[in-house]
Amino acid sequence: MQKQSFEFGDIAPTRYFFTISVLLALLFALIDQNNELSLLASLLLWTYQSTVPMMLMVTSHMLFGQSAVFNLLNAWLKLSLSGVSGALLFVPLALFADVQLGNEPLPMDLNNLIWSLVDEAGGVLPPVVLCWISINAPWVLGYKVMRAPEMAAIETGHQAEGQALPAQPTAADVALQQLLPADKRGQLLYLKSELHYLSVVTTQGKSLILLNLRDAIAACQQLEGLQPHRSYWVSKAAIRALKKDGREGVLVLLNNAEIPVSRNKMATVTRLLAES
Repeated sequence: MQKQSFEFGDIAPTRYFFTISVLLALLFALIDQNNELSLLASLLLWTYQSTVPMMLMVTSHMLFGQSAVFNLLNAWLKLSLSGVSGALLFVPLALFADVQLGNEPLPMDLNNLIWSLVDEAGGVLPPVVLCWISINAPWVLGYKVMRAPEMAAIETGHQAEGQALPAQPTAADVALQQLLPADKRGQLLYLKSELHYLSVVTTQGKSLILLNLRDAIAACQQLEGLQPHRSYWVSKAAIRALKKDGREGVLVLLNNAEIPVSRNKMATVTRLLAES
């Protein structure tokens, strides 16, 4: 099946999640039947209840992403774990808000507090986790965020006038470079998968774009590189050294970044570097 493209541009992940949070808050405020609160008060409450858990889930996902075990899981399980973690962190904050609004009595002892938190978790986890999985589903399913001009550049090889290009421009690489801020375009060093978005590191710095690693590698296929780990792609020209540690290793790049080499990739990486 041919992959689709959302045509709302190369939106930053932070802006995407914040926008979704605000839209959800507005929707819930409009349908909320609580007559004791004004529309403005209801909007503020729902903004709190949507943006805070969203921030906690994004943070949880990024922290989990530092774990090698987490990166071995499939995308849906990753989302579920980060969603549940962020939602659980939000539970005491949600209970605090309910107590302040008079929707829940103030727990008078530890036993009441525990049961109040359990009850709050039952109401918070299902909708929050389902929402988290839903808004990330497009990228798991292979949707890409590219503007129409970039799509055209891949197909025709036309270069936009005045665009700064990397040292080794190709039609596909031009499209990838144009998804970066103008001041971050340069010689491509490496790519790192962050599930629904991608860290792109060039000689000019690091950027985050909404694109999966598989599509980014396809866009860079005319550049000589290798994939030392399922979450990374590295330009061969950017590699300074390979440090081995038993059956695993680390690639040291020209910018001193260290990229892990998985056990099952060590032989391939060693052979490719030996052919240089």
